[in-house]
Order: sequence, then structure tokens, then C-alpha cells
Amino acid sequence: MKRLVIITVGKTHSGKTTFARALEKELNNCFVMDQDNHAEFINTFYKNLQPKLGPNTLKHALSKLIVDYAKEHNDLNLIYLQLKSKSKWTSVLA
Repeated sequence: MKRLVIITVGKTHSGKTTFARALEKELNNCFVMDQDNHAEFINTFYKNLQPKLGPNTLKHALSKLIVDYAKEHNDLNLIYLQLKSKSKWTSVLA
């Protein structure tokens, strides 16, 4: 099954989420993958599991789980929000 993946890249507070939500309203059959939501969830309920140093592997694992679930269980197109690093989103979308 073919699906569309749109990746928005930009700095913090550059309008990625606003753009993605507007695009989601215009396109049918898609969802926004926003790691800010995952970070907020983890910080609210699992703050003690956050790494003290280094990459936020818990947030990235949660993002990968959600993308994998979406790929396996539906045909939704994906709008993925990313800060800067290509290496992070390629590993999540693989």
C-alpha cells in the first residue's frame, strides 16, 4: 500500500505544528506525528524515566512504536514533525 509521508523540519517555535495541523485538516486520511506530544506525555507521567544526559531514547522509542503501529494497522498518510537532525527521523520511519 502506498502512503504519503510529509516531513516538516524547522527550529523550535517556527510554525511546524501550526502548518502540520492546517495540512491535516486539508488532507484526508492522515495524522500528525508530533514528538512534542510524546515529550509532554513522558514528562507528565514518566519524568523519572527521562535520561539525565544524552539523547531522549524513551521519546524516540515511543515515536517509533506509534509509527510502526500506524504502518501495520492502517493506511493513514503521515505528517512528521522534526527539529533538525535527519538521522532521528530516518530511524523512526524505517
